[in-house]
Amino acid sequence: MLLGVDLGTTRTVIADVSAGDYPVVHFDIGGEFRDHLPGWAVLESNALCFGDLARDAMSQGKSACVSSVKRAISGLAPDDVVDALAPTTALELLAAYLDWIREMLLGSSNLTLATTAPIPAMVAVPALAGTRQRYLTLEAFRLAGFDVRGMLNEPTAAAIEFAHRHRTVLSARSPKQYVVVYDLGGGTFDTAAIRFTGRRFELLQSAGLPKLGGSEFDELLLELACEPLGITTSGLTPGDRVRVLEVCREAKEALRPNTRRLLLDFSAIDGELGSAIVEVADFYTRCEALVSQTFTIVDQLLERLTRTAPEISDPQALAALYLVGGASALPIVGRKLRERVGRKLRLAPQPHAATAIGLAVAGDASADIFVREAITRHLGVWRESDSGHEKIFDPILPKDAAPREQSRVLATRSYRPAHRVGHLRFVECSDVDDQGQPAGNLLPCTEVRFPYDPALADRDELTGIALDRVPLDQEIVETYASTPEGGIQLIIENRTSRYQRSYLLGA
Repeated sequence: MLLGVDLGTTRTVIADVSAGDYPVVHFDIGGEFRDHLPGWAVLESNALCFGDLARDAMSQGKSACVSSVKRAISGLAPDDVVDALAPTTALELLAAYLDWIREMLLGSSNLTLATTAPIPAMVAVPALAGTRQRYLTLEAFRLAGFDVRGMLNEPTAAAIEFAHRHRTVLSARSPKQYVVVYDLGGGTFDTAAIRFTGRRFELLQSAGLPKLGGSEFDELLLELACEPLGITTSGLTPGDRVRVLEVCREAKEALRPNTRRLLLDFSAIDGELGSAIVEVADFYTRCEALVSQTFTIVDQLLERLTRTAPEISDPQALAALYLVGGASALPIVGRKLRERVGRKLRLAPQPHAATAIGLAVAGDASADIFVREAITRHLGVWRESDSGHEKIFDPILPKDAAPREQSRVLATRSYRPAHRVGHLRFVECSDVDDQGQPAGNLLPCTEVRFPYDPALADRDELTGIALDRVPLDQEIVETYASTPEGGIQLIIENRTSRYQRSYLLGA
């Protein structure tokens, strides 16, 4: 057995592999069956609680809370403290949340699982997730009792779900070779172009906005609701603010194409807020700027893709622009996209579950899926120049580069060091400028120390060693390789003195 686990911003959705079918797992919550689990978390009496227990604690005014575990850890290193839930670290929070997910699978789902064995799972991350976030995700799943069989980018998994549903459209004799995924989730927007040949899937290009999703639309709706009341939400406790935004989210998700007005009743949360009526047309007007940002990203992706795969400009080559993600069900999104791409637009039957289903398909050995994903962020390292007077950026792995199929080796570097200890500071970025310097969204990845001097080869602690320039007659080779889970392993070897160390970037 194997599960596809989509750790979402608003909700976590899980799909099962069942004899060639991939049903969404349901949970019995107080007699009500749900096809997802929420991402709420509360720290109470030094203990973390999730789900409905967290919601009930929020209603009692608990201030140590977050509305989304996934968003709370975004951009953090494993040992970084989550401010809202201090002193809990990002790894502790995610591992505890996934441990709760595992308990719910064992005791409250429609599955029958062994209580002691690790649960096999395919997992996903946003396309723009850095190496650090990928490592954090893998380690938290492991600590929570899951056996991670593989990791995919969320839009790649959604494309696999599309291909599974439309196998006749994507036959070997069909000219259709590409699908562009438009994934508007609860907290992020991802878009990606995937090429498919039979059961082979290749992620070619990806782009996105790490802080644009359904949560931002909820904030807009809350602003509109407060304006006629002449009030603000600045005085709300963190718990009450989460609950107020939950009212907005539920109203937003209840929107239909013919809805004209929304009633938002906050009186049960705070009597001073009362209730408000929002004109849907006014809400959509506010939303247009956010939707336009996503279109800009899609246009940029397609422009880059036509330079490397010009055949995508042929209408016959594009199978669909596939609309997935919980927030994609907002009617204005589909309407605006349809104006741009017409009949090429396809809405997933289960927008919030497409990624989980695609993960389950990818993990099913009988489906015979082969996936190759391009690197989604530039990875480089700061090095000292030959003069020693400045730092220069060495771009190790370029964005959108495809990993080699016959070898796990992605890149190598060879040099003779000028210090006793190497101190390498890795960074990931969304772009590089004309001079090859990091630009756009930058994320620190990992700091690595390696003993260039053979006299230090057996020493573990290297932080106290002086970094004065001391040229050494030693050949150093760095090898960057992909791991089976999708991470990047660095091996630094002193070939002259024959010793090496291995590092998992992002750890």
